[in-house]
Parts: sequence; structure tokens; C-alpha cells
Amino acid sequence: MQTDFTLSQTHQRHGYVLLVVIAVCIVVVTVLSSLAKISLRASLDAADAERSLQKRWGQVSLERAMLPSAALLFQQLEESHLEQKTGPPPKTVRSAITLGNITFDVLLGDEDAKLNLNALYHHTGLEKTQRSVETLTGPNGRQVIRLLPSVSPQQISRESVRLSLRDDDADDETAGPPNAFRSWGEVFDLSNLQRLTGSPIALPNVTTEMTCWGNGQLNLRRASDESILAVVSSVVQDAGAKRLLKRFRQSPTISMDILLLSEVSNPNNRDKLTRLLSETSTNFSIWISASSTTDRDRMTFSVTQRDDDGTLTQSRFAL
Repeated sequence: MQTDFTLSQTHQRHGYVLLVVIAVCIVVVTVLSSLAKISLRASLDAADAERSLQKRWGQVSLERAMLPSAALLFQQLEESHLEQKTGPPPKTVRSAITLGNITFDVLLGDEDAKLNLNALYHHTGLEKTQRSVETLTGPNGRQVIRLLPSVSPQQISRESVRLSLRDDDADDETAGPPNAFRSWGEVFDLSNLQRLTGSPIALPNVTTEMTCWGNGQLNLRRASDESILAVVSSVVQDAGAKRLLKRFRQSPTISMDILLLSEVSNPNNRDKLTRLLSETSTNFSIWISASSTTDRDRMTFSVTQRDDDGTLTQSRFAL
């Protein structure tokens, strides 16, 4: 009996030890599993951070390399199209560059060859600006247009004041009106645009013909027919705007001064159009979309703006 009792106690102790060992093993496995998950998560976070850094570095590098060269590039394109007589030169140039596992989609733009929404709004008001944006974006973009000007149109009233000034009072004019549209979020419903298109480059695609930046003048030699008509018809009747455009397309080398003198009889209207049109471009932009197969795209938009004094400023947006 004593021997049986002793064996029973020994078996019980062995059973307790086994349970403790099993429990310890379970705890160790759980801890190791948690550590493995933490380590894996840290590795993934580090990889994501590395890719994000690579995207930012690539975008900044491409911007610094390509944006300063935009003026020369578009000048060469203009000269080439003039020689070939193939119509207005492109106001945007698209390219794709792959570095490692990241692809950079680049879109260079001539902002002065696009319809300036701020200048148009201050000269014509909200309704005509809305119609022009609808025309330039096409049917796919119309349902996402949402014009939210930050100020009321001011140039119309300023023009009447300016024309009433004596010549010796011309220096007393105040500065131009402030921008009514300061970002694309005041022109389009960006979330709705992304939802409807599902494309990370939808915004660059619908804004190739218009701008919220620049100096307010449209480069006559590089602009589309629609943009030229929108600007000229803000000053003269539609029929007169179409005649001016037709004359210009028939004689693309004609100077702007001669064109306005021959097609616009009213001196005040010629004066207005001289301030709304130009033959050169000084403001350019660059869209850069950085994409990879493992995370979401990163989009940046940078635009330069040169004022009347020649001072160059650059604005940069991340989307």
C-alpha cells in the first residue's frame, strides 16, 4: 500500500511538471509569434518608409531637373510645329521614368498656353467661366466641376474705372484683382473625380487646357482654339472672336499687334486684349505621379510664376 501511494504521488508530480512545461511552451510560442509579427510589421513599415522616401526623393529630383528646362522644351516644340504647319504646339508633354520598382509619370505644362480661369472669371463672371470649363473638360469632367471662387469678379468694375481715368492718373491704378481660384479644389470636386474615374492621374488629365496660375495672359501662339475664343469673346462679340481666330490660323506668323489692329476696330477693346494675350510664356508646371505595386500612388504638382518685376516664385502641392 505504501509503495502504491508513493508511486501515485510521483506520477502526480510528473503530471504537474508536464503541465507546467506545456504551459511554458505555449507562452514561449505565443511570445515568439508576437515577436515575429512585430518584427515583420516593423520590416514592412521600414520597407514602406523606404519606398515613400524613394518616391519623395525621385519627385524632387525630377522636378529640379525638368522644370527649369520646360521653357526651352516648349520653345523648341513651337518652332518645330511652326515649320511643319501642323497647328498649335502641345501645351503639355508626358513622359514615364522607372527607377527600381517605382514608376514616375511626369506631365510638363505651359501654364501661359492654357486658359487662365482667374483672368476669365474677373473679366466675364462666374457663368461664362463655368461654360468655358465645361467646354475644356469635355463630357467626362462636367459632372465634377464645382466652382468655388474666393472673391467676386472685380476686373469688370475696375475696367470702367480705368477707362475714366485721365492719362496722368494712370499710375494711380491699384494692383490686379486677387486670384479667385487658388487651387484645383476650388474648381473641381476632387473626391468625386477620384471616385468616378478611379485614376490617380485624372486631375492632370482634365486640367491640360486650363490653369489657376500664370500672369493672366494667354500665349496666343501656343493656345488652343477654344482657349483663344474664350479670351477674345470676353472682350468682343463671338463673331469677331471667330474672325480673329480664323485670320490668325491662316497667318500663324503674324504679330499680335498687327492681328489686333486689323481685326479689332475699337481701341479700348484692343487695349483690353493686349493685356489678356501675349506671344511668350514664362510660367510652367510639372505633375509627377510616383507609383509602385505595393502601395498607393503619391502625386505632386509644382508651378512657377513670374511677376511683372521678373521675380520667380514656385508653389508645390502634394495630393
